[in-house]
Amino acid sequence: MTYAPPTHRLQVLQKIDFEEGLTADDPRYVETQTARGSEKTFIRLASKLGWDPASSQFFFPPMQKHILFFGHVGSGKSTELRHYAKKLHDSNKFLVIDVDVNSKLDRNNLEFPDTLMAMAEMLLTGLQQAAIPFNDQALQPLRDWFGIVVQSDTTSREYSAEIRTGLEAGGGLPGFIKLFAQVTSAFKTGSTTKTELRKEIRNTFGRLADAFNAVLASAEAALISAGRAERVLFLLDGTDKLRSEATKQFFVQDAEQLLAINALVIYTAPIHLKYDSNVVSGKLDADLILPMIKLFEPSGVRCEAGWLALRNLLLKRADHRLFASETEINTLIEHSGGHPRELLRLLKLSCEYAETNLIDSAVVTRAIKQLASEYRRFLEPADYPLLKSMDTGTTTHSGNDDAIKRLLYNLALLEYNDGSWRRSHPVIRGLDGYINASTT
Repeated sequence: MTYAPPTHRLQVLQKIDFEEGLTADDPRYVETQTARGSEKTFIRLASKLGWDPASSQFFFPPMQKHILFFGHVGSGKSTELRHYAKKLHDSNKFLVIDVDVNSKLDRNNLEFPDTLMAMAEMLLTGLQQAAIPFNDQALQPLRDWFGIVVQSDTTSREYSAEIRTGLEAGGGLPGFIKLFAQVTSAFKTGSTTKTELRKEIRNTFGRLADAFNAVLASAEAALISAGRAERVLFLLDGTDKLRSEATKQFFVQDAEQLLAINALVIYTAPIHLKYDSNVVSGKLDADLILPMIKLFEPSGVRCEAGWLALRNLLLKRADHRLFASETEINTLIEHSGGHPRELLRLLKLSCEYAETNLIDSAVVTRAIKQLASEYRRFLEPADYPLLKSMDTGTTTHSGNDDAIKRLLYNLALLEYNDGSWRRSHPVIRGLDGYINASTT
């Protein structure tokens, strides 16, 4: 059936999902590489993993490579990574294991032990779904580690019983998949159990890392033997949406634990983390950025590819007949700043404010003012002259102090061209604080 965008504003509202990453075959997907100027981003990523898309040559990468994929929250990282993942999977060099932190775990209270359990669950699930022959004996290292957990005083008797049951249930991959599903469920919804398991994982992390690495090595050997892939590649999506303090805990303070896992892993990461010296100077691979969609060059010249991409994105979610004219469409695009999620936020507000099934200029104006008021709530007086100075060229980059990182984190400041230039979010420019700010 041919896809048709919603023709009623209430239908548009029900279908907007800010957390949704589009799959490769989703009819709403819009190609944005030209608009972002990111044609080489995938090639760089593939090169890091040892694969040349042009010649299909593959050079076995190091046993471990932990890659951070930076970008503004909501800029389209999840969608782009899904398309990258399909290309990598189709190369027959990688078995891509997608770990969606949003659905599997509690991103508002996330630590590395949680993600490691989810990685183990999804790895075993991926092997089962791909029908890869996997000897039960290869699971023995994990079985031994769980034996330690069962005997631990820090683990509740009730959960120890669940672990025993999981180890015995069905045996082999099915039993372990069920067991890890129980564990990740506890990390998502439990409180006491979560605390106990985290403590036990940290206390025995060396043993667990060795067990995980052994199982992963066996999995990759089985993939090679079956002629299905050369390496396992984990894609951790949702780690860019952690709270600011949790982000630093995960990527900086727990970095050594990440690096103890001999795996190829791509993590989505928020743009402000790119400017943490501990990350940049550390052992994580931390230089890959998904550029924002450009609507203008620094000189002010209009970028037609960006306007076209966002127009297509908008009209995939709302039929063009919902808009009074092209003016309303262009106004929404301009005030999004080239940020896909901000465009959807403006569309959502427009559909809520419209009293008929028509989005006119008055409705769009109200939507822009409402979004601007949401930014006003967290902006500080000193933020306005800083933002204005960057827009007017008084300040070209302004360094990376705590104020800049906070503005990037909150999307008040947007980056383009891999971070070489920045501009304020367009809706902020209509606020009195910005209008009255002095740049001197």
